Amino acid sequence: MKIGIALSGGGSRGLAHLGAIKALEELGIKPTVIAGSSAGSLVGAFTAAGYSPDFIFEAIQSLGILNSIKFAFNRFGLFKMDKLEDIFLKYIPHNSFEKLKTSLIVCATDIEKGEAVYFSEGELIKPVMASCSIPGIFEPIKFQNRILVDGGVTNNFPIEQLEGICDFIIGVNVTPVSNEMPINSAKDILTKSLYLAIRNNSAEKLKRCDIAIEPTEIYNYNGLSLSKSKEIYQLGYENTLRAAKGKLEQIL
Repeated sequence: MKIGIALSGGGSRGLAHLGAIKALEELGIKPTVIAGSSAGSLVGAFTAAGYSPDFIFEAIQSLGILNSIKFAFNRFGLFKMDKLEDIFLKYIPHNSFEKLKTSLIVCATDIEKGEAVYFSEGELIKPVMASCSIPGIFEPIKFQNRILVDGGVTNNFPIEQLEGICDFIIGVNVTPVSNEMPINSAKDILTKSLYLAIRNNSAEKLKRCDIAIEPTEIYNYNGLSLSKSKEIYQLGYENTLRAAKGKLEQIL
């Protein structure tokens, strides 16, 4: 059976994806294909390269991403992602979709054409960097004659890329929206506005998944902070165990 798993964007909330993958592995479920957008593409790339969820979690904690980003005020964004390429190469030196242990599909956004672009072959790292390039915070990535930004802008939850090629689809959405989300700052307003913009689309897609995982409690966590990363990781793990209960016979 061909099993696909779709991983949404969500900033640091994407660490819940690692908890979800760990729970699925403990249940004996391993994806054949991973489709990811933004944070989901980052987790997807490391997972597809063969690293365990625990290893990836520790690696992200120790990457020193903020210290590795070159600060650059300009008209395109606040931060450049140039030095992140060296960090990715440390863990995925082959820099190739074809050499991954699990097939991967990465969603980015062509900001000039205003359309989603999907990558599954050739150079790996730049598409992943592009998929994580939040507009206004990171500079766009120039790749294959395109100007690319965060995949979440056009498709935050790319299950379409799995439909028709997978027998069983698992979806993990880490950007739920709640009326109880606190609004105490401009950042809170921006965050909720973004999540509201993608909520309806993601909710409809979850209904099309054979196993739908959405840790609703995760709205309490700031998607731009790693301060409670272990709690986010655990939420993904626990919610996945609950969501998969009673459906294992359909897969195994």
